[in-house]
Amino acid sequence: MSPSSIVYASATGFTRRYADLLSERTGLPCFALGTVPGPDRGAAVLYLGWLCAGGIKGLRKARARYKVQAVCAVGMSPAGTAYTDQVRAQNHLENLPFFYLRGGYAPERLTGLYRPMMSLMSRMVSKASAEDEGARAMQEAFAKGGDWVSAEQLSPVLDALTE
Repeated sequence: MSPSSIVYASATGFTRRYADLLSERTGLPCFALGTVPGPDRGAAVLYLGWLCAGGIKGLRKARARYKVQAVCAVGMSPAGTAYTDQVRAQNHLENLPFFYLRGGYAPERLTGLYRPMMSLMSRMVSKASAEDEGARAMQEAFAKGGDWVSAEQLSPVLDALTE
């Protein structure tokens, strides 16, 4: 894979931080989806988008505009094979390199419809029984927020870029 740039969509800044870290480590230019100037239409890109109800925000628009060579989804859940397989299938990424990066949760940065939607989700998660480690981690994330962005999580992405 040899993208010419990195394109991302970020709502609260976690995805942007990953895009910036990748840009620093690879030397690839980094652009927010829809910004001008940006990559030329049809350019090969690495796309990063945040997860909302299992959908990768901006991915459809990025696919319409660019040749997406790989996708990184940024979410607040701990990484797990079952979850990442579900995200891959829901976003039709069967034939693309796909990476999940745990980002963060900052309810104070949410805007518009996402603020009440996540408030409702937070109440639902806090009332549910935490039957496993993943459920307990989500309850804690909703209760306290969190920032799990780390350069170490980018290792698989960087390895794929150098293959």
